[in-house]
Amino acid sequence: MKKLLVVSVFAAMVLTGCLTTTQQGAGAGAVVGGGLGAIIGHQSGSTAEGAAIGAGVGALSGALIGHQVDKTKFCPVCGRKFKSDVEYCPYDGEVLRTRQ
Repeated sequence: MKKLLVVSVFAAMVLTGCLTTTQQGAGAGAVVGGGLGAIIGHQSGSTAEGAAIGAGVGALSGALIGHQVDKTKFCPVCGRKFKSDVEYCPYDGEVLRTRQ
């Protein structure tokens, strides 16, 4: 019951945007990876181990993807988004900003 409460609170935080994109990616990756790991592990009789490994790999992958999204820059004038390596907006020449 306690685990269900913790998962519910975490899910609510993710859905309401209280976490950074990196944290949201890690959480989503852990859930998906854990589920897939449990399914694969169940086939070999190691459901818990498969879930643990899947959750770890999923969390790491999700965090890396979320971190890249966090680095997305935007133009304060036109609002367009760009990759982190772009410095100036090609449409109006403004210096791009990172999301906070």
